[in-house]
Amino acid sequence: MPKIAGPAWILVVVAATVKLWLWHLNYFRHPGPQFFFLYLGALALLALASFSYMRLRRARPRLIAWEPRAFVGFFLLFFLFYAPLATLCSVWIGFVAFSLGRLALGDLAESTLEQLTLPLAAGLGVLSALLFVLGLARLYYRWLMLALLAAAALLFWRNARRLWELLRRADVSYAARAADPLWGLCLVFVLVCTLSSAMVALSPEIAFDPISFHFVLARDYAAGHRIVVIPHLPYSYFPQNVEMLYTLGFLLDGQATAKVLTYAFFPLAALAVALITRRWWPASPAGPLVAAALFWTTPFISWTGSVAKTDLALALNLLLALYGLVRWIETERFGWLATGVLFLGFSFSVKHVAILGAVPWAVLAAWNLRRIRLSVRQLALLAVLFAGSGLYWHTRAWILIGNPLYPEAGLSAVRSTTHSGHPELSRLERLGIYLSVPWRVHYRGWRHFESPSPSPAGVVLVAFLPLLFWGAGRQPRLARLLLLFTVAYLLYWAAVILQMRFAIAVFGVVFAYLADRLCAARRGWVLPLLGYCFLFSLGPLLIMEMNVPRLKLFARRIDREQYLRETLVSYRAIEALNRAARPGARVYAVGTCSTFYAKPEFHCYYDYLGNYPLDRITEDLRSLSYQYLLAAAFWAEPRHMHVVEHLYHPALIYHDESFRLYRLRD
Repeated sequence: MPKIAGPAWILVVVAATVKLWLWHLNYFRHPGPQFFFLYLGALALLALASFSYMRLRRARPRLIAWEPRAFVGFFLLFFLFYAPLATLCSVWIGFVAFSLGRLALGDLAESTLEQLTLPLAAGLGVLSALLFVLGLARLYYRWLMLALLAAAALLFWRNARRLWELLRRADVSYAARAADPLWGLCLVFVLVCTLSSAMVALSPEIAFDPISFHFVLARDYAAGHRIVVIPHLPYSYFPQNVEMLYTLGFLLDGQATAKVLTYAFFPLAALAVALITRRWWPASPAGPLVAAALFWTTPFISWTGSVAKTDLALALNLLLALYGLVRWIETERFGWLATGVLFLGFSFSVKHVAILGAVPWAVLAAWNLRRIRLSVRQLALLAVLFAGSGLYWHTRAWILIGNPLYPEAGLSAVRSTTHSGHPELSRLERLGIYLSVPWRVHYRGWRHFESPSPSPAGVVLVAFLPLLFWGAGRQPRLARLLLLFTVAYLLYWAAVILQMRFAIAVFGVVFAYLADRLCAARRGWVLPLLGYCFLFSLGPLLIMEMNVPRLKLFARRIDREQYLRETLVSYRAIEALNRAARPGARVYAVGTCSTFYAKPEFHCYYDYLGNYPLDRITEDLRSLSYQYLLAAAFWAEPRHMHVVEHLYHPALIYHDESFRLYRLRD
């Protein structure tokens, strides 16, 4: 490659992303000039810090050995300072989960990284299944959870020594892998992203899904001491393995423990990416670290892993299901295939969309069954293992309502994302839409993710596009299988459900492959271009994860209630509702589904596209007797309220710039 090619490509990347840069610069101008200058200052400071630290660690290589200790120590103290009880409970539960995972997997794992990642991930799945059984038995009591966790810790106390030894070996292994300048560059940005995501994880939840149903279910399960169906929340029929861990958190210490405990899925998924890189793309000792850093610093992955969503749990289980499958193909050990099936089952216990990974996984497994024969007994064992780890939620839904996928149906797994919305399009036009998916993800990402930024995926895949194709045909067989899985997953995903958070697992595989290409390239232009990508990612990351109230919360200038008033637009109206409503009251809300923070029974209608059909809302208001109406100000106009007045006698009891609260009388 000519020497001029690298700098020329950097100029091409800058030209291709300059409009995105300008968009983010303008975004930070809108709140006020001080935010614009703060953003520019943060970019300059981060660039200077990364460059300076790379020089420092090259001049003083002994610093490298202290990096993991300083990193882990700082963030452990950070969590203990802001949420001491939640952190201690999460560490306690994590140790129990690690022990359960070791019991489930036996001595299958070989490397230090396998022995750390696989048992903890498997243990969280096993713990969720046990909590499901306790919920059916109506045994959700705080004293019982404390007793069972204490008994498990005592029973498995020998694993504490084993875990400490694994952490010590990981520390030694890090020093041997981390000298590469690529990782030196990554480390500063990983530190900044971790600080940002930790602040999100420790803040009161404001993301839509958790406060609309995830936390609502967990809170009600904990309060009622059992798993119940909530009729006005169809999600209560869905698989809920992560909600089981939320329930445990609510039983022990409330929302803080629920968030801190399940935040573990994010670093575990990053470790799974490092596992894949280390095993099948070992171009450099630093490759696994770089791959994990690319995964960790991708804005939409960072935000999704920091809020109380279930997508990182799904990604983790799919990544480890793939890892177990390819390890089986590599070693022909049945235990690895059983491990892959176990994690595949756990993925179905998190979300139905696990089907996106299950289809290419099953195709790869079936193809290799021609070469690696299994006995009937082994096949039966795999079927039992999959049913036991992945289908108990579906069995519950089938028993309750006769449809294991309710409120979904099997057709949703094959429904085209373009046909339902644009039936007039020809097949060629639909093909054009599918082919434009990479462009839309990187340049119109707000359509496929909950962010105003057009670039929630960053630009690292755009910047290093040539490396993704360089040497792709010379990959070893097992690496080609991973890439084949990735392509099949992406094609299926683009066809049926084009939401970026449902593709986190394959983003992880792509980053594993890209890290190998970056380390193998050894070109002078790689470092500055990677630094450019990290700096670019800071914009969408700050938009999604940082705001002034959050900074004030961690500076102890406001409390958690004031934080919610300043960040959750409906919170003040819900406070007024909680003050006014009597026990047993029922509320209907239009334009908000902040159900978790409401004390009365809360029914809601929300459409992220802003479509609020009057006929549908009128039908809902007629279907049950409501005592309160909470309506967004834009909806509570005379034309709509005139219809409400035919059903009830509304009296306005609270209003602000965003919402109106009415007391309803028949």
